[in-house]
Amino acid sequence: MTQEAIIRALQNGSLTSYEMENLTGIQRTSLVAACKKLHHKKQLTYEKIRMGRSWISRYTLEPHMITATEAANDAPLNKLNPFDVRNAQGIFTKAEYAVMNAQAVRLLGRPVANDITNNQFI
Repeated sequence: MTQEAIIRALQNGSLTSYEMENLTGIQRTSLVAACKKLHHKKQLTYEKIRMGRSWISRYTLEPHMITATEAANDAPLNKLNPFDVRNAQGIFTKAEYAVMNAQAVRLLGRPVANDITNNQFI
């Protein structure tokens, strides 16, 4: 599981252990141990870089491990696929958002700082 997360995280380029920890949410010690195993399997390379007063590792996938994916714009648009981001729509109607906003105001006793809206700017 950890090795799969590392491979997915490194698909777009090299990352340091700190960046991978922030990206995946996995502890740095587990990441370093898994990267060490992947290095022995010749699936990734690492280099020591200087950051401030300490040395940290930057990990990069080997070229044979990078999977080529087709661009999202190249795929034909299927209006019936709910998992396609290009078909994104709000879950609720405008009236339902207004009701939720009114309930939040009633529960909190004051207007909400950022209203519950049907804003679809993703």
